[in-house]
Amino acid sequence: MMNSGDKGSWSSKIRAEHLARKAYLYVRQSSLYQVENHLESRRRQYAFAEHAVELGWPKENVVVVDEDQGKSGSRANNRSGFGRLVTAVGLGEVGIVMSLEASRLARNSPDWHNLIYMSRYTATLIADEHGVYDPSMATDRMVLGLRGQMSELELDTSIHRMMAGRWNKARRGEFLVYPPAGYEVDDLDHLVTASDEAVQRAIRTVFVKFDELGSAKRVCAWWKDQGLKFPVRRIELRSHPIVWMDPAYRMFLYVLHHPIYAGAYVFGRSKTVRELDPADPRKLRVRKVQVSREQWPVLIEDHHEGYITWAQYEQNQRRIRDNRQMKRYDHEDAKGPVREGWALLQGLVRCGHCGRAMYVSYGGNRPSPSSTRTLQYRCSAVRLRYAGRECQLVGGKRINDVVVEAFLEITRQASGEAARLAVEQLEEEQRAAERMWRHQIEKAEYEAQRAERQYNAVEPENRIVARTLESRWNEALHHLDDLKTQARSRHQQIRPLSEHEKARAKSLSKDLDAVWHAETTTNQDRKQLLRAAIEEVQLRSEESHYAVKIVWKGGAATERQVPRRRRGDMPATATPKDTVEMVRRLAAEFDDAQIARILCKQRRRTGFGNTFTAVRVAQLRNKNDIAVHPYKRARDPKEGPFTADEAAAELGVCSSTIHSWLREGILPGRQLATGAPWRIVLTDELRRKLTGGEAPPGWVGLTDAAKWLGLPKQQVAYMVKRGKLDAVRVKVGARRCWRIDVNAASCGKQPGLF
Repeated sequence: MMNSGDKGSWSSKIRAEHLARKAYLYVRQSSLYQVENHLESRRRQYAFAEHAVELGWPKENVVVVDEDQGKSGSRANNRSGFGRLVTAVGLGEVGIVMSLEASRLARNSPDWHNLIYMSRYTATLIADEHGVYDPSMATDRMVLGLRGQMSELELDTSIHRMMAGRWNKARRGEFLVYPPAGYEVDDLDHLVTASDEAVQRAIRTVFVKFDELGSAKRVCAWWKDQGLKFPVRRIELRSHPIVWMDPAYRMFLYVLHHPIYAGAYVFGRSKTVRELDPADPRKLRVRKVQVSREQWPVLIEDHHEGYITWAQYEQNQRRIRDNRQMKRYDHEDAKGPVREGWALLQGLVRCGHCGRAMYVSYGGNRPSPSSTRTLQYRCSAVRLRYAGRECQLVGGKRINDVVVEAFLEITRQASGEAARLAVEQLEEEQRAAERMWRHQIEKAEYEAQRAERQYNAVEPENRIVARTLESRWNEALHHLDDLKTQARSRHQQIRPLSEHEKARAKSLSKDLDAVWHAETTTNQDRKQLLRAAIEEVQLRSEESHYAVKIVWKGGAATERQVPRRRRGDMPATATPKDTVEMVRRLAAEFDDAQIARILCKQRRRTGFGNTFTAVRVAQLRNKNDIAVHPYKRARDPKEGPFTADEAAAELGVCSSTIHSWLREGILPGRQLATGAPWRIVLTDELRRKLTGGEAPPGWVGLTDAAKWLGLPKQQVAYMVKRGKLDAVRVKVGARRCWRIDVNAASCGKQPGLF
């Protein structure tokens, strides 16, 4: 590698202080492929250690750093060997750093110049196959700097050359990588649909179900309900096979987003961004970011056979964008996914004044968990974004009713055809599920037969191999039996519709009102039906009414008007008569807030389905000429009347005991209506009876009273509760018990039994 003349020029810069320290040889190749196949380069790098011995270093002082094999030299933070070398240089332990080429040490200027800087001030030499350099000398530093620049330029040039070739090939649509499940690359490097019919059927079913259900999550849920597997290509495996896995939401979202299934070739959907880490500016962060649809560098439509058309692909992307719940305000036209709430026009309402989408809100208070708040459609984009005023706020219940009435009126004409299509769709869905099960069973049968052939082909004496193949055969047979069992169970659960069920479906189609209001029809189902026929609903607040314009799919429009109600315009007949009479009775003793709480406890509603509040009770009283409640009457501080909680505090017991005495009749009380507060009068006699005072002489306990009277204890307790026996509560230790006057009993006494 060098001649004798070179050796003299090398030795001229080596001094005794250098030889007293160690010589570090750095060995690196950029990739594992180079490590495995570029053997001559590896031999040359390791052989370079002999030159350290020729230059005067003992063989035991030559340290070979080769732990960075298969790693790129463009960064230092992932090379532990280079880090160990730089640390040793900084500690002054290294006399010379050797590498066959400067590019082996570093491929970027910061790492290279940092090594030169540290070597300059620690008197460390740097050597490559061309010579020995002393960083403390200006001319050698210049040469080393140029070598580092050339090394970095060489890397950038090679990367640019490879990327330019890749981009040229991609612009022609010929740069192919391993395609996802559903496609293969043939011998002519063309993309073709998968030869596996089961994989094809699974991919086509994804798009069919998404067109039907309108949501990737619902497609995933349907797949799980059917108990089916989903095909996925595993790139990390050596042969890149198609494996069938349990369905996950990300799998279906990947298929729906990938343009390859629309017959389009796309290159550059993501890009690698290198930037300084904000947490630690000394580190370089590399991350992959998605490129928006408008910025795709290469897009070739009709490049190969697709599962769907490009128009269907763009429509699917719009539906997925509309289904997003978070960051939905970035797109004014996004409707959002259907939710469980009773705002049936969610995502369909548009402001007739400014043209912006209107949002859903629920106003008012919620007095109890079972009650619902007032539905509202509001144009609040200006308030949310610019802190301005809202365009309009519209109550949603009557708007819902008008739109639903128009929808049912329009769809009645197509009810028969809809029923027929629904039956056909259900039958096709069942056939599709059966085909997918049949394909999976056929594939499992092939795997079992293949395992059997492999087992039969081995020599019987070779038991080491035969046992392994026998185990694989058994596993394939067990998997086949499991699939057949699951398929039979699924076939029993999803049976074909009978003639009676088909006739029932046709009859229900003629009564769409009943189907719409059925308890089994969820709000999500109703919203899906409305979205299938309605493009948008435009609302405009006028002086006396709300203008409602329903824009149907296809462009036709229907206009309706909903009269506006002013405050206090609620008709008196809207609320049921028994509720009005209840308010009339309660108003004699309670204020409006208390009456509202009592009515909510009784689960009563206004005529418009709203829960009662103090304001609504006041409106109801005014419409029905019910007087306001009187001022709070003065009460006797000793006798009351008291509420149940107040009586418990007076008697020194808990509220549950008071309610128990009220139910059993021990404590007299009055309740104006169910849910109303109790009115309890505590006389001196009642207090003495219940507060645990002293019993007169001769009064006995419950057990002795039962023996004295010859009656069961339960009957004696019943007589005490009904007042047929005089009794008082006394305290014995920590517990309270009854003391009964058996001498005052009207029934016969049996003292002879004692």
